[in-house]
Amino acid sequence: MKTIEEVIKKLDEIIAWSITNKSPIGYFACTYRSMTLAVLDGVKKKKFEDGNRMVTLDLAFADRYFGALENYQNNKKCSNAWFTAFEASKNKDLLIMQHIILGINAHINLDLGVSAAAIMPYRKVNLLENDFNKINEVIASISQKVQDSLSKICYPIELVDQISQGQDNIILDFAISKARQTSWATAIILSNSIGFIRPSLINMIDNAATLIARNIIIPAKTPPELLKKMKSFESSDVAKNIEILSAIKIA
Repeated sequence: MKTIEEVIKKLDEIIAWSITNKSPIGYFACTYRSMTLAVLDGVKKKKFEDGNRMVTLDLAFADRYFGALENYQNNKKCSNAWFTAFEASKNKDLLIMQHIILGINAHINLDLGVSAAAIMPYRKVNLLENDFNKINEVIASISQKVQDSLSKICYPIELVDQISQGQDNIILDFAISKARQTSWATAIILSNSIGFIRPSLINMIDNAATLIARNIIIPAKTPPELLKKMKSFESSDVAKNIEILSAIKIA
């Protein structure tokens, strides 16, 4: 792929496939599409120090997700964090938000830092820091729009607010915030490591992200009864839910 528009087109194909197959894989794909549209808008409005470099980062970032999904669907090896996220799409008990955060975990905790280090010269990733922070601001900016879609259409917000004591409103913001911190640390570590060591380091980071993914699936501090109750308020129409998420507007 050579343009962000091609990335968006590919995401549209994944979303369409997910709707047809009623697959929760489409939940993160919709969120990622919104992020990508926001980045494209930022490039067009010259919000970044180096727009061309941001396009290069976006393409490298997207390639890791597309490659992982293609390998998974063809029964080939992909990163453990992505395998865990994709396998979770078979779990009918997970909340839509859990599926989205599983994707965010794999893509930002692992892929974003790896991609940043990969496109920059050895030990030069600091040159990317300002734009890296800016792209993270862009990513964070869409979280409320995702939450609004889930709250207004997928389940009654009033009931969920009562049950979760307002915690559902901060879950996505918290997940993205923590992932942003981790991704830059990953970029620094990899950028300052010589080539032959990087695969082992990436594997270690992948394993750490996989541990996080397992805790997302079975949260240690969240009562199972609460998750079950919240699930009961969600729409069970996967295809319709994906259509709703894919309609989020970036303005």
